[in-house]
Amino acid sequence: MSLTTRTLDTLADISIRTKIKIILFLGLILFPIVTLLLNDSLTQRELSNFIAAWTAVSLLLFLPITKGALHILVLRSVHYLNGLCEQMKEGNLRPFATLPPEPKEGDELQRLRHNMFWMGHVIHSRQQELATAMADLKNAQTQMVSSIEYASLIQRAFLPAREELNQLFTDHFLYWSQRDTVGGDSYWFKTTPSGTFIAIIDCTGHGVPGAFMTLIIHSLFERLDMKAVDGDPAALVSMMNNAIKNALEQHDKGAASDEGMDCSVCFIPTDKKAVRFAGAGNSLFLTFADGTSKEIKGDRRGVGYVRTASAATYTNHDISLHQGMRLYMLTDGLIDQIGGEKHLPFGKKRLMELLQQTAHHDCATQQQKLEQAFIDYKGIQARRDDVTVLGFTV
Repeated sequence: MSLTTRTLDTLADISIRTKIKIILFLGLILFPIVTLLLNDSLTQRELSNFIAAWTAVSLLLFLPITKGALHILVLRSVHYLNGLCEQMKEGNLRPFATLPPEPKEGDELQRLRHNMFWMGHVIHSRQQELATAMADLKNAQTQMVSSIEYASLIQRAFLPAREELNQLFTDHFLYWSQRDTVGGDSYWFKTTPSGTFIAIIDCTGHGVPGAFMTLIIHSLFERLDMKAVDGDPAALVSMMNNAIKNALEQHDKGAASDEGMDCSVCFIPTDKKAVRFAGAGNSLFLTFADGTSKEIKGDRRGVGYVRTASAATYTNHDISLHQGMRLYMLTDGLIDQIGGEKHLPFGKKRLMELLQQTAHHDCATQQQKLEQAFIDYKGIQARRDDVTVLGFTV
């Protein structure tokens, strides 16, 4: 570092108040004193020449002296502080080599330098704390994702094997899509001596809570006395209503929980000449060879909820089967999805029109068109619910 630089740095470190005092002393006090002293030793002409020369030199040096004084007074310190700010902006939150001295009274630039040091120190400390918190959050997220993925494996293990559907139907599709990897939609099959039960289930909740409910529901389905309900889906739903209420102790308004399910249940006898349907909050949809469609509504009450009476009964609907007829059981996730230009639900009408338009395709192709229609309609809207659709030809 050169002598000039050290001198300028020393001058820059002097407080602004002291610098102003020095300038005022030189301009207002020292010059008049010098003039008075010269007045006694010089002639009038010499004194006039001195004042004229002083004035001329002052005019010539006014701008350079002003610029230099401004640099020494303020700009050198400001440039230094700006350099520190640039370093902090680029990520170096502690650009100071050492802690600045305590600011003197009235020296605002020194106070600013001192405050910048501590501001950078505090931000750096907070940044370190934030980085640690983000790392902990990332680890927690990784563990959560791993847990949910493992929970998905557990949930899938409880679901019936797809091969059972292949044995039951020559042409069918099953669109099962959970909103949050795991969810509250499920399906259940059970073969009895007289036929096969098929249930599509929509449990309370989404994600992990909904998935837990599906495990409870499946265990309760497997405990049912199938001899008592064989061939009677309405009786099966009624029995499940009491099983859920007993398992979760949901008999009155003071219950700790109010969980349950909506479902559609079909019973297909071994001769496959008809289907018996019972629904709790869900409908059964049909398409026919002539291109028409029909909705068979289930009862407007859920299963297992506090508000559903223990003695609640459900209705059976007997449906004769005909050539070219296809049946669809589904949860409300597709119908209730918001989307389209008007941000309205997908709705039953749009669903039935889509089923009519694609009924001439085989079930695998129809599933592809149904999934694409759902994706296109949803667009940028958030996914609202789990989606399950089972379509089959008996």
